[in-house]
Amino acid sequence: MSSRYETTEPMRRLVIAPNGSLSVAQAQWFFIGMCGVSFGIAAFMTVFGLWLVWPFAGLEMAALGAGLYLSLRDNGYREVISVYEDRIEVEAGLDEPERRWEFPRLLTQVRLSPGVYRNSPSRLLLTRHGHGCELGRCLSEEEREKVAQRLKTWVTAPQLSSLRDDCRQRVL
Repeated sequence: MSSRYETTEPMRRLVIAPNGSLSVAQAQWFFIGMCGVSFGIAAFMTVFGLWLVWPFAGLEMAALGAGLYLSLRDNGYREVISVYEDRIEVEAGLDEPERRWEFPRLLTQVRLSPGVYRNSPSRLLLTRHGHGCELGRCLSEEEREKVAQRLKTWVTAPQLSSLRDDCRQRVL
């Protein structure tokens, strides 16, 4: 997912994505293998006159295929947070930006609020005057805390161009 606006100004970018441990090719091979096992058992049962196993085997494989499809579809979800000198841009969506938010950098707060219920996960919020967006729903608690800390550092840091100039002066 890339931004619609190409820029040469300094920025920091963070991409949040779910941990998709199963690739499309692996899912296809798994599905083919499970179909072979299920339909093999159904064929074996047909030899003994239990032909009614076939519709259930078909329904079982249809449910497995639907579950794999939904799992793989959600692996394409991305949240891209770009922190510029004067603004913060957030783009979120499946494979391409579907939603976009923009906040002024110095007026934006990064908050990690507790969940609604006792055992519900915390919420990472990027807000300005009470309006904003929630980030990192696919992250674990520890990852959400690290991302919140990193974003707080980026949002409250001095101007990015002055940081770049300071780095050049230290090297020289």
